[in-house]
Amino acid sequence: MSRYPLPLGTWGLIRTDRATARSWRARARYRDLDGQTRKIEARGPSAAAARRNLQIKLQKRQTQGNALISATDQIRDLSEVYLAELQRSDKASRTKDKYAFSVKKYILPGIGSVRIGETTPGVVDHFIRNVVDAAGPATARTCGAVLSSMFKIALRHDAVSINPVLGISIPRSRAAKPQALDPEQFLDLRTKLIAWEQGSVLGRTRSQELHQIADVLITTGLRPGELFALSWADVDLHADPPTVHVHATVIRTSTGGVTIQDHPKSEHGFRYVTIPPNLAESLRRRQLRQRSNATGNPLDLVFPSSTGTVCDPNNVGKTWRKAADEIGYSWVTFKTFRKANATLIARTMGAETAAYQAGHSKVSMTRKHYVEEYKEAIDTRAVLGAFDAANGGPGAPGKTGLQI
Repeated sequence: MSRYPLPLGTWGLIRTDRATARSWRARARYRDLDGQTRKIEARGPSAAAARRNLQIKLQKRQTQGNALISATDQIRDLSEVYLAELQRSDKASRTKDKYAFSVKKYILPGIGSVRIGETTPGVVDHFIRNVVDAAGPATARTCGAVLSSMFKIALRHDAVSINPVLGISIPRSRAAKPQALDPEQFLDLRTKLIAWEQGSVLGRTRSQELHQIADVLITTGLRPGELFALSWADVDLHADPPTVHVHATVIRTSTGGVTIQDHPKSEHGFRYVTIPPNLAESLRRRQLRQRSNATGNPLDLVFPSSTGTVCDPNNVGKTWRKAADEIGYSWVTFKTFRKANATLIARTMGAETAAYQAGHSKVSMTRKHYVEEYKEAIDTRAVLGAFDAANGGPGAPGKTGLQI
């Protein structure tokens, strides 16, 4: 163990251990000029060689001044700078977890040992194709976005002259056409769901919440996380019409567990949604039951967990999938309720209204992913009758027009 003080910052003790059967690595932590604590690593065929390589890196950092990386560094070194910047960014916690997971799960094992200056578009393309085969197009697109951000950092530090990710074609997942519940299907599902809830498992009653959750989701178009983040202060049952203020969502992070995020998925998620009379009355009864219930609800949530804490959408989703399978609606998910809401609104009030209700930034997204296509022909006879000769159209006596 040795200490290497450098003008760039204060270095911790260098630790050497065996990385693989044929390789040793030397590692150290340091506090950089920007005040951030980072780590550096070098490898070699022996412990002494790994230490020498680390010393070379330290000397290079010393001569580079503020430059944290160079063309001879590996992508794993670039990832450390990227992850440090990611944690300081204003991105949502879930996004940070998702990007950090992509780095550790796919990028480092795949191309972590490649030198930054030797990373060509061909290298990136080969890596992306492997991720597509192993984990699918969606994961590959996330890895592509992360790599692009990483090499933007490399550009800033003159470690590369071009971003090798630019121009890489990443295949998209083929999105299935939206399938929504129609009103008749929902009423049938709801009846069967209530019957399922009234059953028992090993002598214990099942949750009585699912049909109420379904009622709110299909009527408001909220995301599950938005629903479970609602407090009674967000619900105005005395307004005309009654409204729900959506301004938060429930998330699960790698560090904080299940918690309420003080903003929704996007800036367009901030919205007010009206409540029809039947749902408003159901919510009034729910509020009265909660106030008379001995179970605590310190956050005053509309749908708390059974212990009065924040409800985990993943856990509720597992219960829902079990119920949906048993009542014959295995194809219905919580997202299906949003699609049903968007489809009905789009067909009666237009796609723009449906996009606002769903909290989408683009109407095209609502149309493509949420509004179900018509399964039957639209009855347009009343409009197209204008072309009928018998009604005074172009083919009527005394008028010119096409004759069959």
